[in-house]
Amino acid sequence: MSTQSNPDRLKRLAYIEDQRNQKPGHCNRFLHVVIDPAFLREPHGAQVLPKLTELGCKYELHQQSSPSTVTFYRTVPTKVTVTGTVSDTRVDEPYAVLLLDGANFVTYVQNHQLLAIIRSVKQGLLEAGPFGDKLDRRLSLLVFGLVSYCREHRGCVGRRQTEQALTELQLYEDISHQLLETDEQVGTFVAQLARSIAERPYKQQQEERYGGADQGQYFGNEKKGCVRVEGLAGLQQLFQAQLIKIPSVTLEIAEAILSVYPTLNALMEAFRVAGEQHAPNLLASIAIRRAGGPIATTARKIGPELSRKIYLLYTSTNPKQEL
Repeated sequence: MSTQSNPDRLKRLAYIEDQRNQKPGHCNRFLHVVIDPAFLREPHGAQVLPKLTELGCKYELHQQSSPSTVTFYRTVPTKVTVTGTVSDTRVDEPYAVLLLDGANFVTYVQNHQLLAIIRSVKQGLLEAGPFGDKLDRRLSLLVFGLVSYCREHRGCVGRRQTEQALTELQLYEDISHQLLETDEQVGTFVAQLARSIAERPYKQQQEERYGGADQGQYFGNEKKGCVRVEGLAGLQQLFQAQLIKIPSVTLEIAEAILSVYPTLNALMEAFRVAGEQHAPNLLASIAIRRAGGPIATTARKIGPELSRKIYLLYTSTNPKQEL
């Protein structure tokens, strides 16, 4: 039977391929970074293209509506539909980067023009992207060489004036900023942002899967060794894994506690019944089996100190409590 005659199998294969392409390490090759040529000028642009190449992202050089800007879009992988047609989708990302050198930045701050300039750039990106797209992008501002410029031109602009101008950008236009001094820092910033954008669909999917309304009944992810809980199944394993994370609590100690209190709820109820006076020593007399062997008369016990620490860990409401 051919693939074309089996729509369900075709959909399943397409789903598996989509999931694989969204994962970190695979998603980078579908992200396109569109760079204005002015962004690559020396000295700040020398490391941008090598960093993107190392990351595995594609890049394109196009003159943007505002000089020294970078925008992003992703392509959904080409796939054959049930009818035999080929689909290829472009998705524009709502992010952009603007780079200003120290001299221009100081001039805009001195003349109280920085906010107006940034608004003009955002409007230009909204009205005319490199492919005619219209998208309200969140802008990140890179200021290159400000410290070096101010050292050479002492008294050109005050620190308070600079901070006020940058604060206005954050308050009125939700603009984040970075003060960078080397081409390495510029290239690293663009590459890190590109990687975050490329992984955004995967992280959103993970958040929806594990951060939804049923998160109280389902704990898990795709990491090795994670404990999955569905309904009541897995609660004891989750409690054991939690106990082992406590310093000084070995697997043997955790198993000893679980032999008496198989769930966290059972332990908390026992603490409540024992009262504040006796609860800290509730676990002290529990004997520990050695490597699954029988409990001898000389068997080691949890002891009052570790019992007190476990009690405080689960019951203390003081955020500065020391164990």
